[in-house]
Amino acid sequence: MPYAKKWRNDMFDRIRYLICLGITVGMVSQAATAQDTLTLESCIELALEHNLDIQRSRIRTQHEAINLRQTKQNLLPSLGGSLEHGYSAGRSINPTTNEYEERSFISGRQNLSSSMVLFDGLRMFHNITQQAYAYRATQLDEQLAKEQLALDVTAAYIAALTARDMVGQADSQARVTHEQVERATLLHQEGNISPGEYYDLKGQYASDLNNLNSTRNSFNGALVTLFSLLNQPYDGQVALAGLPELPLGVGIASGEQLYQVAAERLSFIRAADYWTKQAAFDLKATRSAYFPTLGVGAGLSSNYAKGGEGTYYEQMQNNLSRSLGFSLEIPLFARFVVRNNVARAKLNLLEAEQVALTRRNELQQATSQALFNLDAAKEQYKNLVEQVAHYAESFRVAQVRFNAGAINSVEYLIAKNKLDNANANLVIARYQWHLRQRIVDYYNGEMALDR
Repeated sequence: MPYAKKWRNDMFDRIRYLICLGITVGMVSQAATAQDTLTLESCIELALEHNLDIQRSRIRTQHEAINLRQTKQNLLPSLGGSLEHGYSAGRSINPTTNEYEERSFISGRQNLSSSMVLFDGLRMFHNITQQAYAYRATQLDEQLAKEQLALDVTAAYIAALTARDMVGQADSQARVTHEQVERATLLHQEGNISPGEYYDLKGQYASDLNNLNSTRNSFNGALVTLFSLLNQPYDGQVALAGLPELPLGVGIASGEQLYQVAAERLSFIRAADYWTKQAAFDLKATRSAYFPTLGVGAGLSSNYAKGGEGTYYEQMQNNLSRSLGFSLEIPLFARFVVRNNVARAKLNLLEAEQVALTRRNELQQATSQALFNLDAAKEQYKNLVEQVAHYAESFRVAQVRFNAGAINSVEYLIAKNKLDNANANLVIARYQWHLRQRIVDYYNGEMALDR
């Protein structure tokens, strides 16, 4: 009985181990399969995490945070100390008696001092304010870089999807032609088809194969572009998730409405406004150099000499010196340095204002153009859907008539090429519509990333 019980327990342990192992292997396999499929959202996340330009933007933001912290800490008093020890031989002054002595001795001096600026024309306060605006502007520039990268990744991802579907379209075209070539080959062997029509079909099949090879090359190039934005190794076997169909009946906002929303929500405008404020307070900080600077300083010092009166600590206490002083620096003439610095600061402010104004004009033009492009893309897609439907029916009739011998290969290939071109244009138009819609979503704040 004990042996049988032990055997059953061992069997149950083995079964549990196999079940757990199977579940683990299944989960790992499922995870690996999921990782082999990229979605647009996962591509954007990978790019934001690994893209070199974004990492540089983060570093610039961290630099500005350090600069802001330093400008605030400049308000604190400074504190320093010194400790000196020396050996003197021959005729020298004894620091404890302040008299010349003709002997060798060891002496030392300790000092502790502190200073603080009381007034500098509010320069340090203006520096804090302007650095705070610079830090916030850098944060918005980093956000702007993220938003631009998201747009670039979206465009690259849609381009890759377009190229992928074009490969499928070209492969379908080649297969249709291949079926006709196989049929024509049998007829040609039986002498039931003219050589011209037979070689027309063979030539069309070679053209379709070249087109298929070209589209595959374009797809690989689109993948390379996408992976370069993600800063990831190229993977030609990766699967790309498709995009959902867009509704045709959605209305389009006016250009003014889209511009107002974009100006309020996107970093493009707000970053320029913060840089303008930073330049304004930089001008104020530069003008502060016209004012006098008032400072206060205090210090403690003492000295000792070996062989002096008392022990080391007694000499330190007896020779202790205290100091407190105020300093006033009045700028009288500095070769017009301050004046020229103020002139440069004014130009920097003027440039920042011009950049902010130009960005608003560019945004207004871009939002209007985005709506024009979206409206045109939707209309083109609708027209191409109808065109494909008509050409598909025309090709169906031509195929039936060609198989029946009612038309020649030229008429058949004309109908086929019309349908093939229409299908290719429809693939391109569908994804162009997706891209235009996502650009409008970006300006509308719907693609804005977490701040």
